Amino acid sequence: MHKPYVSSPIIVLTLKALEGRGAERAVTILSRVFAKMGCQVHVLCLEPTIELLLDEGVSHHVIDYNKIKFKLRLNRRSKYKAIAAEIDNYINQHIGIPDLILVNIYKLNWIMTYSKLPNIVNVLHTALSMQFAQDLEKSPTKIITHLREVYGAHPCICVSEGARKDMIELIGDVTTTKTIYNPCDAKAIQHLASQPLKLSDYELKSKQYIIHVGSFDSMKGHHDLLEAYAKTSRQFPLVLVGKGKLENEIKELANKLGIFDSVKFLGFQSNPYPFIKHAALLVLSSKFEGFGYVIVEAQALGVPVISTNCPFGPRELLPLLSLVDLNDQQALSELIEDASRHPQAYLTSLDNQLLPDRVAQEYLKFGQIELSS
Repeated sequence: MHKPYVSSPIIVLTLKALEGRGAERAVTILSRVFAKMGCQVHVLCLEPTIELLLDEGVSHHVIDYNKIKFKLRLNRRSKYKAIAAEIDNYINQHIGIPDLILVNIYKLNWIMTYSKLPNIVNVLHTALSMQFAQDLEKSPTKIITHLREVYGAHPCICVSEGARKDMIELIGDVTTTKTIYNPCDAKAIQHLASQPLKLSDYELKSKQYIIHVGSFDSMKGHHDLLEAYAKTSRQFPLVLVGKGKLENEIKELANKLGIFDSVKFLGFQSNPYPFIKHAALLVLSSKFEGFGYVIVEAQALGVPVISTNCPFGPRELLPLLSLVDLNDQQALSELIEDASRHPQAYLTSLDNQLLPDRVAQEYLKFGQIELSS
């Protein structure tokens, strides 16, 4: 056990970029709380993209992966070793020796396998068996060996118990693991949700639309969502917030199903919370999730939520009443219909264990960091 710190501990959180996704939101919340606790907090990214803002007390660093990698005519493993050395050198020169390094996102988990820095902890935001499903089908032995190398290198925090069990089942008990759910800053979300929003500009009315928030990629299940929605009475329009490579494909599907006029594509919203706050219902249609951030954000805003019972997060956040079997479009359609007519039946409370201070304390405890009082 570390002794209480006389000077403030140094915490580094690594990301690919400050994009508006679940892992990145978790990092921005944790970094803010760590800073308020008196830690020296640094967020280090591989790309300069900024869609989320950091607190004033948090330092932002960019080691541009794209500039480095094109200088290196090496295979991926050798490139990642070289990039790890760059990161180590940068941290040693500009930050100091960290008391805790939280490594988010698979690419960085792999890169930091080769780091020589102390106190590294991987943070697993998804289910490995789902993320690598196609690769495991083609080359199971090779992929499992690789994942053991990556996730066996350092202790690992998983953002849901399902994701933790999935990891152990897939690659074995190769390292120390612990489940720590993602933080939900209810006060900040409620403040952001109170920002002015003129719904009439989007041809929407308060509590008279269904909302889905998520990037347009295959794991988010937009195809099933639209197929299911098309089977409902379409009492309320369906609002889709997000961007991604499948957006045009989903727009074509909405047109093919004859529901394009009932589906509104709002693109990426840096502040989606006013839209969530005024929704009658939030639906999550994912094929898999590590956690399911938007569920707890809707709970913080008092918005009813329904979801596919996908691996692994939603079933740990919602009652069975609010869940529907994966890949069952008819059942999803019926659940959307019922929740649209009886939204109060699908209201659930935010678990106080997810509040940021409590989550941050769990991370410090795992890292054996005891702050001086």
